[in-house]
Amino acid sequence: YARAFRVAPEWLLFGSSDGEIEHVSPTEAPPAGKHLVTVFDIQASAGFGAVIDAEEPVYSLAFPPQYLARLTRSSPQNLAIISVKGDSMEPTLLDDDIVLLDTSKRDLSYDGLFVLRYGDALHVKRVTRNARPDHVTVLSDNRVYPPVDYRLDEIEPVGKVLWYGRKV
Repeated sequence: YARAFRVAPEWLLFGSSDGEIEHVSPTEAPPAGKHLVTVFDIQASAGFGAVIDAEEPVYSLAFPPQYLARLTRSSPQNLAIISVKGDSMEPTLLDDDIVLLDTSKRDLSYDGLFVLRYGDALHVKRVTRNARPDHVTVLSDNRVYPPVDYRLDEIEPVGKVLWYGRKV
């Protein structure tokens, strides 16, 4: 519909231009009435790990505050967008999807999708509680990859995944 009517998909969802998500340079101020979420040129591996060279912002996306409020009560400064590489989280996340993560949510005592740092790499994985209190189980949604148990001191949670987007 958006292509056929030559309108932004956000306009179809929100009903006005106020619902549009805008691309903003890292040095620009947010558009009136919008909150900025930083987009990083970082890939979290949905596979064997993606080594991070730099964590520089590339640009920001300006979101309507009402939209972000439906996802989280966290401040926009705690939110970041990164991309996903690999197939270990299929069918939930696909290669080249982007994810919005809340970097203030790092408590692994709750199940969910998280971006984790272990070794020299970032991974996006499903985390679930373990029978041992000082461990968690890290799962791939693609069952080709076996679950792995980690001690909590072996991994660093970067943030909880709240939302994903993909190309059509």
